[in-house]
Order: sequence, then C-alpha cells, then structure tokens
Amino acid sequence: MEAAPDKDPPRQSEREKTDVSRHAGRVKTDEPLGDSDLASEHQADLNRDAKRAEADKAKLQSRSDSDASRDLGRADMGRSRAERQAARDERLRVEREITDEAIKAERLRADAATERERSDYHASAKSSAESLSQEQERHQKTKTALTTREEFLAIVSHDLRNPLNHISMAAQNLLEEPEDIKEVASSINRSAGEMLRLIEDLLEVERIAVGKLTLHYEEHDVSEIIKQAVEELQGAAASKGITLEAEPQDVCGYVVCDRSRVMQVLSNLIGNAIKFTPAKGQICVSCQRTGPEGKEVQVSVSDTGEGIAPEKIKTIFERFSQIHDQDRRGIGLGLYIAKMMVEEHPGRIWVESKLGEGSTFHFTLPLRSGAIREAKPQ
Repeated sequence: MEAAPDKDPPRQSEREKTDVSRHAGRVKTDEPLGDSDLASEHQADLNRDAKRAEADKAKLQSRSDSDASRDLGRADMGRSRAERQAARDERLRVEREITDEAIKAERLRADAATERERSDYHASAKSSAESLSQEQERHQKTKTALTTREEFLAIVSHDLRNPLNHISMAAQNLLEEPEDIKEVASSINRSAGEMLRLIEDLLEVERIAVGKLTLHYEEHDVSEIIKQAVEELQGAAASKGITLEAEPQDVCGYVVCDRSRVMQVLSNLIGNAIKFTPAKGQICVSCQRTGPEGKEVQVSVSDTGEGIAPEKIKTIFERFSQIHDQDRRGIGLGLYIAKMMVEEHPGRIWVESKLGEGSTFHFTLPLRSGAIREAKPQ
C-alpha cells in the first residue's frame, strides 16, 4: 500500500525564495546589464542583507529576554511561599524608607521656608515699628521745640518788660524830683543790668549752639575773681535783705582761665541764689583745693533758699529747664550757660540740694602746671 503523499511540501526559506526570484528575473531577460544597473542591484542586495541582520538580532534579543524571564519565573516558582512573601516585604520596606526620607526632606524644606517667611515678617514688622517710633519721636521733638519757642518768647518778653517798667518808673520819679535821687539811679542801674545780662545770655546761647564760644586764657587768682563777683552783686542781695559774703581763704590758687567767663559763671550762680533765697537769707561763696593731689580748685555757692526738688536736679542744667515752671523768676539759661563755660575750661559743675534746706552749687577749674602759687590772704 503506497504511502500517501505529504499534503504540505517543505517550505522554502525566505532567502531561497529571494534567490530563485532574483534568478528568474535574470533568466527572463537575455539583455546584458549595464554598469549602473549592476551597481544598483548590488546596493539593493546590501540593504536587504543589513535589514535581514537587524531582524535576526532583534529576534535573538527577544528570545534571550524570554529565556531570562522564563528562568526568573522558574526560580520564583522554586522558592517557597514564605520566601516570596519575605522578598515582597523587603521591597515594601525599602520603598517605604525611600518614601519616608522623601517626605522628611520635603517637610524640612517646608519648615525652613516657613521659618524664613516668619523671620522676614518679624524683621519687616520690627522695621515698621522702629520707623513709626522714630517718626513719633521726631514729631514729639518738633512739637516740643515749637512749644518751647513760644513759651520762651513769652518768658523773655516778660523778663525784659519788668526791668523796662522799673526804668520807666524810676525815670518818672526823677522827673518828679524825688528826695533820694541816688536810690532811684541805683534802681535804674540794676534794671538796665538785668536787661543786659538777659540779652547777653541769649547771645551766649546762640554762640554755644553754633560752636563759636571762644575762651581767652590767662593766669588769674580765683580768690580775687570771687571777691569781685560778690562785690558786684552785693547791692542786688542787699535790696532783698539777703546777706552775701565770700568766705575768707588763706590759700586757694591761681588758674589759667578766661576771667570774664568765670565771672559770668559766678554771676549766674549768685544771681540764681538771690532769686530763690528769701529775705534774711544768707549766700556764701568759697573755694578750696580738691581733686587728685589738689590739682583742682573747687568753687562753691551756698544759699539758704527753698532748695530744689530731686526730680529737677537731673535737668537743672539743661537749656530752658525752668520753662514749664509757673513762676518766672528765671528762663533757665543761666545754669545752662554756666555748665557750658565750666566744661569748656575744662571742669565739672553739679549741685547738692534738699527741699527747705537750701542748695550748694559747685564747679571746678583745673590748676595748670606752672600756674600754681600761693594766693594772698583775703
């Protein structure tokens, strides 16, 4: 019995089919091929060979990947269920750690950004508060300056009007031929002196403000300066029933100073004591050696007046320090000028006072080398 013929003859490979087709094409034409046709055909063969090589490479790579995947699958199937679960847990743990680290880093960045924003906000708020405070302070200073100027002008006009009234009244008395012409002339002289001192004080304040205060130094006996100042103000003190005297000193000292400025300091201090000392009170001016190795002269003006309140002592030497007081026995320039004069030499000035017990103003002048000598007894 004959074997049945194969229904499916063996398939030819793609390459064999291509070669047969190429041969058949060549057989159909008996015409010889030119050089350009041969070159084109050769290039086509090369292109087909390259595509075939790439296809073969892709198939090999795919087969290799499939084999690797199959091997991994077989290895995974070979592991126990517990091992596979442990592997999955380990992967999950690693992923969770990576996620936690990322969240932590992000949180740190967010916290840092928030802190920067908070710091910038606080800095901006602080700057705004400082600017507001400075603006308020400038506004208050301007307001105080304007108020001070208005009150100052009112006080100066008041203080100038008083001596002018005295001069006018004294002149009227002279026209009426009073019995004691000497007393009237003395009153005119005192009033004119008060006006001149007030005007000089105003000029001195302006010189100090613009830095044009000048001193002319010479050698002088402090005791003689004190004696002259007391003599010049003796009449003003006597007119109020106040005893004014210089305490005798055997030895005081010679200093190099501006005599007119020291006289001005003493006049301001003594004049101030006269204003605030009641009738039958006493004012005493003295001096002594002080400081390290006795290299300073301390001049003191003591009175038995009403004293100074503790809260005023801190500001008594400031300009217009009495400007808010109700009484107008002074405009607060005398002590300010005295302080500027003393510190310019240079020296120190301060006050000791108790309410109801009087006050003592002290200031120092330095004894210069070569200028120290024994003063003549008073």
